[in-house]
Amino acid sequence: MRFLITAQDTAGSVTLNRESVPAALKKARELISDGCWDVEIATPDGTIYRPAQFDALKEQVGA
Repeated sequence: MRFLITAQDTAGSVTLNRESVPAALKKARELISDGCWDVEIATPDGTIYRPAQFDALKEQVGA
């Protein structure tokens, strides 16, 4: 499965992909720590999760 992480930083838009929910959550949180904004995780089915929903994503997949 492929999870897309998108974010904005001072240089523009960033899009990364990870193969698992734990890896996607880790990278998304790193981006937030680095000062990025508008951070989102898109699941393979197209559902978008924003930072306030990251715990729900983790619980939903049992990660």
